[in-house]
Amino acid sequence: MKTTYKITYEHEAEGQTRAEEVLLESEGEPSQEEVHEAILQDSARHQHPGAGVEGVAGFTVISVVPTP
Repeated sequence: MKTTYKITYEHEAEGQTRAEEVLLESEGEPSQEEVHEAILQDSARHQHPGAGVEGVAGFTVISVVPTP
């Protein structure tokens, strides 16, 4: 059975630290790799076109919690 997890993370954008949230569906507790991939995909959509993954390389995971 899949569970939806809410991932909260921080990253720096335009000289400011910003907190973001992304949802991830997983069969069990998500691995660190799954969490990082979800964050990278979410962060990429916040970047300016052409920024690439270099613009999202720095982030800090705050929490990973199941949602009801």
